[in-house]
Amino acid sequence: MSLGRLIVTEDEPSYGVLAGVRALRAAGWETWVALPGPGGYTARSRAAAGRIHVPDPASDAPAFLDALAAAARELGPAAILPGTEVGLVALAGADAAFPSGTRVGAPGRELVERATDKPTVEALAIEAGLDVPATERISRDELADRAGELPYPVVVKSVRTKVRGDEGRLRHGTVRRVDSPAELLEVAAGLPGDEVIAQPFLRGELAAVSGVAWEGRLVCAVHQVARRICPPDCGLSAFAETVPADAELEALLAGLLGRLGWSGLFQAQFMRTRDQAALIDLNPRMYGSLALAVSAGLNLPAIWVELLLGRNPVPGPYRVGARYRAEEKDARAFASALRRGDVRTAGSALLPRRDVTHAAFSLRDPLPLLTSLAKAKRLRG
Repeated sequence: MSLGRLIVTEDEPSYGVLAGVRALRAAGWETWVALPGPGGYTARSRAAAGRIHVPDPASDAPAFLDALAAAARELGPAAILPGTEVGLVALAGADAAFPSGTRVGAPGRELVERATDKPTVEALAIEAGLDVPATERISRDELADRAGELPYPVVVKSVRTKVRGDEGRLRHGTVRRVDSPAELLEVAAGLPGDEVIAQPFLRGELAAVSGVAWEGRLVCAVHQVARRICPPDCGLSAFAETVPADAELEALLAGLLGRLGWSGLFQAQFMRTRDQAALIDLNPRMYGSLALAVSAGLNLPAIWVELLLGRNPVPGPYRVGARYRAEEKDARAFASALRRGDVRTAGSALLPRRDVTHAAFSLRDPLPLLTSLAKAKRLRG
């Protein structure tokens, strides 16, 4: 028996949204996906009850909201959930656009602005006692003069994950390692926005604490470590596993979430070195390796919905040693390791592992893998 209907937004193919829709179906929800085009992973998933065509929120948020509101009046969902940061920004503060019986899984506009602004999050993290890399916030007018002053290699990124470009469309700001002033200027030229952030490149282990917060209270969390990342120097989890909770780090992170007053899903990423665990990003949304938390026993999207509907879920513990593979990223991580002559990393990618959940493939839901195969074909072409 279905718990009711939900609508999840997706404006670009996303492992996180696919994991979220699968998790919500497993919890008993009939979940519809609102997307602007033919879609990718999630559109092919049998976990989606149906598709709703909407304008792209990255370029026309008002039209997106109008179409989504019309779908809500027709379908009567209990809640509408943003699946990506673009959807989160578009839905922030838009509760009045939807029927009174439909809850919107996005906090107010001011809170979303704070949670998606990297310098603001960094300042609040420092207040909470978390370590953060030293950060330089540089305007485009200053880049040429200041590029030579930075301690290379550095990581360069936009002030926000999604920044509105000159054409008015929200664009994704990539994160890149750069090794020289000339490379910094070249990479920065391709980033949207009037400013960029530069941080020292830290060598260490990519770790994350993910979970659900509600009105600034940490409700539950799962800890993970990436065993392989892609790209190899400044990338995302290609193969990761859950690890025992770091209670001290989790308490400090709870302090950050409290200062933000956050409600919803989140993933905080850390670079673990010998001396510290430095916060490098906060993703207040369905994130790429969400399937790992669900596989480990914490159905984060379902817990989020329960809170959104005014209920009081009691999450249990998560399972340590659950593993996650992002097929496309892990294949590239393997190829990159071979090119570098890193036999150990390449060999570990070939070892069979137990208790592995995949980003796209599932025996019960195989069609999303077609999106991965289509992307691989385009890359070879």
